[in-house]
Amino acid sequence: MKSFKTFIAVPLAIAAALTAAALQAQQLANRSRESVTFSQYVDPGSEQRLADTAIARESRSFFRKVSGAELNRGIELVTDADRAVIQITPLDGVAKGARVTRREIPKGMTLSNGAQRRSVNDDSIALHRMSQGLRQIMPAFYRRAHAMRVPADMGHGKLTLHANGNAAANSRYVVYVLDKHSDTTLQVQAPKTRFSRDGRLLLDAHAGGRAQIDSISATLVAPGGERYVLGGQMRGNQYRVDWPIRVSDSGAPGQLWEVEVASRIRSASGALVERVATVATDIFQPTADLASVYSDTRGLRLDLDIRQPGRYEARALVQGRDRNGDYLPIVLSYSAEWLEAGRREMSVPVDMARLAASGLDGPYRVQSLQLLDQSRMAVLDYQRGSWELGAP
Repeated sequence: MKSFKTFIAVPLAIAAALTAAALQAQQLANRSRESVTFSQYVDPGSEQRLADTAIARESRSFFRKVSGAELNRGIELVTDADRAVIQITPLDGVAKGARVTRREIPKGMTLSNGAQRRSVNDDSIALHRMSQGLRQIMPAFYRRAHAMRVPADMGHGKLTLHANGNAAANSRYVVYVLDKHSDTTLQVQAPKTRFSRDGRLLLDAHAGGRAQIDSISATLVAPGGERYVLGGQMRGNQYRVDWPIRVSDSGAPGQLWEVEVASRIRSASGALVERVATVATDIFQPTADLASVYSDTRGLRLDLDIRQPGRYEARALVQGRDRNGDYLPIVLSYSAEWLEAGRREMSVPVDMARLAASGLDGPYRVQSLQLLDQSRMAVLDYQRGSWELGAP
């Protein structure tokens, strides 16, 4: 059941990443005018990364938002393999400008495959133990969800979930389907997880195995819910997005955006199935530029072009040589301070005493450098180099 827990947790994990209280506390700290510098040892045997990394997603699932009226008429769900898992969750509503929490799942729902129809509470379908266990572990997430598994004897293909008139017509639900035993997948890759608002969003997608994409689209979803359609192009069985980022939704600092890739894929068996993959991303404001970097006997000096005043942070990964002459990471040095708009200089002191006591030899060098905007909780830049430090 590990894969199912991951499947149903993903859409909720991003929204729960920062609570309001934690976010407020972080924002207060990031308005501090105090300058801070320190260094810490890192494990030379572990890979240290300051760079943004590529991301890949593989999806055997899809989700769909439906109304109670649609559910009463019956919604068609196509699966490619036996024993698919279905979850239905009510969406909150709005009444007189206030949010209304919805918890009720329509009673009397049935699942049919054209030849037979069964109650979703039938022992062959209902996942009572899983639903109850998830509600106990994380009640805020799962107390409203109803999970069910398509029994093996109902097979796969076209399935219909009916509310049979028991759902309020204006209610809204989200239906998730995990076709976990299917070989038909949607593969999505992005070269990085963060994109500047004055840059371009890059993304590739294709169908796994012998499957073929029938139709596909990509949408950028802002933290506040605003949606931006990303123009992409198909080349053979490959879908590519190269979209100039033009967004108006600012979002709160630290909140992630999401790229939602929705597709219809023709499987190797000829079935036309849905697959949806989501990729969390940071669409950040380029509030400062790293113009140049210099090293000396005390550390690094950075020349910055500050577009917006705020609290900025630099992180430098320092390396030393082992007995074989190979460079290994040894110290991570931090520096943070408030900077006003304009051309500014920032220093990143390195604790040379720590380097000397580390057991690694010089000449020491900074191999990775990262610039962050603490005020807006964003990583702005990363540079890889070989800035050699002077002797202690």
